[in-house]
Formats: sequence, structure tokens, C-alpha cells
Amino acid sequence: MAEYDPNTLSRVLELFSIRGQDCDTVSARMTEEGFQWIELDCSDMDDHSAGVLLNKVRQIITVKSARIETLVLRAQKLAA
Repeated sequence: MAEYDPNTLSRVLELFSIRGQDCDTVSARMTEEGFQWIELDCSDMDDHSAGVLLNKVRQIITVKSARIETLVLRAQKLAA
């Protein structure tokens, strides 16, 4: 969640690009409260890298809050 600012999305994406991290999906939308909601889905990212990126995102002045959600798929579902 960030202030609705045209530079915020590009600054967040730049952090991923600098580290060579591809995102599977990227979405950004304005909330009813006038904030910008940015969501990035990245597969194959280890916990350490995710934590480093999270801290960098939090340092962006327009970012109000940031969090990591981890999705773990069972091997059976991946094979299907």
C-alpha cells in the first residue's frame, strides 16, 4: 500500500529488476481511499531475497505498508 504517486510503481519494480528477479504477475490499482495497491507475484524466490526486497520496498518514502505472503504448493499439485 502506497501513496498514489506515479513514481512508486516504477521504483518498486526497479528494486526487482536490479536484482534480476522476474515477477510472474504485476498489478497496481487505486483503492477507494485514494492509495495505490501494488501486488507482485514472484515464483522461485528464496526467503532471504524476499526479506531483503521487502526491506528495500519499505524504504521507499511513498510506501505506507508492505508484506510478504508465501504460497507453498504441494509436489502432487505441481505434477498435475
